[in-house]
Amino acid sequence: MKKRNVFLLLFAVLVPVAGLFPVHVLQIEDPRKERVVFVRSLQPDDRFSLRYRHSVELCRVWDYFRIDGQYRLVLDETVFGSSNAGLPSVLGDGERFTRGTTASRISNMRRTLPAVEIWVNRRYENTLEFGGRKIRLPELAGDTLLRLSIRKVILFEFLYEKMHSLMNRMNEEMR
Repeated sequence: MKKRNVFLLLFAVLVPVAGLFPVHVLQIEDPRKERVVFVRSLQPDDRFSLRYRHSVELCRVWDYFRIDGQYRLVLDETVFGSSNAGLPSVLGDGERFTRGTTASRISNMRRTLPAVEIWVNRRYENTLEFGGRKIRLPELAGDTLLRLSIRKVILFEFLYEKMHSLMNRMNEEMR
């Protein structure tokens, strides 16, 4: 009986303490409605991509990001099918431009961004690919502005946001 009480006491102390453990997350929010629609835990060197159809040129664009050792969002590479209006045209220090037969590429970008704001629309095919999973961004909140950012939160907040974003998606699907 004593061992059981010690175990329960230890459990009662450790669970709240574990909930205060900090985690870094990729958060996607709908700033117009001030709600989080997606959250995923992160580790340094995690990589993901954003794909979309450019609204003017109608060509596909892929942006490739990584999370650096300080949990910052770093744009490493952009691939695009055309280099006209609204598409990259200027290289930064150390960046390389390569023109292929079907697409152009800017690599070695290393651009640290505080956030990515992107207008999503079903016809633009906005898709986040992370760890082999493809997430169609308009399915998270409809055709709207979304903000992707990295946040440091406690484990309890991460679990709450994860559950809340799941509920929001289910509500969107039911509409």
